[in-house]
This record gives sequence, structure tokens and C-alpha cells, in this order.
Amino acid sequence: MAKLYIICGHGAGDPGACAGGQTEEERVRYLARIIKERGGSDVEVLDTSRNWYADGGINSLTLPSGAMLLELHRDSAAESARGAHVIIYGGFDADDFDKALASKLAAILPGRSQTIVKRTDLANPKRAANRGINYRLAEVGFISNAEDRAIFDSRTTEIADAILKAAGIGILATNPKPSQPAQKPAAQPAAPSASTSAEKTGTGFGGKYRCQVNSLNVRDAPSLSGNVVASYSKGQTVVLDDWYKIADGWVWGRYTGASSGKKRYVAVGKPTGGPAADDYLLKV
Repeated sequence: MAKLYIICGHGAGDPGACAGGQTEEERVRYLARIIKERGGSDVEVLDTSRNWYADGGINSLTLPSGAMLLELHRDSAAESARGAHVIIYGGFDADDFDKALASKLAAILPGRSQTIVKRTDLANPKRAANRGINYRLAEVGFISNAEDRAIFDSRTTEIADAILKAAGIGILATNPKPSQPAQKPAAQPAAPSASTSAEKTGTGFGGKYRCQVNSLNVRDAPSLSGNVVASYSKGQTVVLDDWYKIADGWVWGRYTGASSGKKRYVAVGKPTGGPAADDYLLKV
């Protein structure tokens, strides 16, 4: 049974705060996925296709006795504002998890004068308090601050581990991905190696792919700095060109938008040397 339950902020058509070509919706879901991978069965990420604030989901949420609930967000303000903090309901005192979480996140993303803030005007902390749920909200840095964005993107695993350690959850040992999957489909082309940076064509990379994640951003350039122009949901398919590029630690695929007629780009997966089960897109 899970010890830590996670809600990802925004979603269901609400991107949250946007800056630097990123959306709060996508970034916190990415962090939640890493936390789950590192925490295993002790972590459960609640439905990421929902907007838990807009649909009032906490009002009907029931968690096991002793479980902790964490809602993930990225903050936005003036470009100079930066740092992480933890929000708890105003009628409660911070518990050990809150204190450890605030301390560890602030060590990675410093800048706040207060690392634990009590609020009575936010809906989800109030809803959780009414249901007796052990809840807190973490603002994992400012998406509007370039330095915070760089820290979040380059140290996501460290942030995930800090959250797990604060919750008293052990971190699973992780093994490097094999260069080829155990059962590689014959028609699936090998992904490019991590050292490749140039655009490649005529590699057999093109074809029909199925989205494996709840929300996959479509961008107007093959990088994390590209503007988000659309998204794919789990189970949807896209036909990619016989083209790829590696940038920002991802293998990017390309297609032409049916309505816009413009080139669009999606992150297929990490450059591991071959397709992997946890790629965002798998060839079908």
C-alpha cells in the first residue's frame, strides 16, 4: 500500500503557469513520473488527466490511514522571484514531512524568505483538511525564473529523491537501460545514440506511433524551449516523418500539422540507443 499519494496541479486543458517554452502542467507531471519510478509501490500518482482543483476531486478522495498527500506545482511571478516552498492549511502545524520537504527543496531551489507558509484561502488545502487528509502543496521553484527552470530540468531526479527522503521512502536502485529492448519489434528502428546531435533522415525512424503517457506536449521546435502548441493523450497515435534529432536530452520526432501545415515536434524518448518500454511514443 502506498505511503505517498501525489496530485499534479492543473491539467485537463489548463496548462498552469507558462514560461521559457514550458508549462506547469507538463513539468509537474514529469516530476511525478520520476518520483513514482524512484519510489515504486510506496508512491501512487493520482489521475494525471484531471484538474484536481477545478473538479473538486479531493472532496470525494479517500486515502488509507497514515497516508500523505502531496500536490505539485510550479510558481510564477516576476522573473527575479525564485525558490521552492511548502504550503499547508492555516489551521495546522507543520509535521515532520512538511519540515523535511521544505528544507530539502529549499536547499535545491533557494530564494524564499519563508519555506513553509500557512494558507486558509486555497481550496485544496481546505478540502483536504475537511476530510482529515494529511496534505501539503509544494511549489517546486518558479517556472518564470530562468535559473529555477534550469535547476528543475537538470536536477529533476535529485528533486524527486529529496521528496522521497522527506517522506521517509527508500529509493529504488535503478539500472541503466539496455542498448536494445528485450523484445524489440522487428519493424522498430534503432534509436540514435546519445552522442548524436545532428538531424538524421532516411533511418527508418518514421512511421505510426502510439502515445504512452497521459499528456505529451507538441512543440513548434525540437527542444524544450519550443512553444507548446498542442498535446497528445495516452492511446492517441501520430505518424512521424523519417527524421529525428537529439536535443535537450530527448529524441525528437517530427510531423506536419494537418490543419496548420507547419512542422511539429514531439519528444519520443531518451537517447538510449534503442526503443524502450518507457518511451513517450512507441512504434505500432
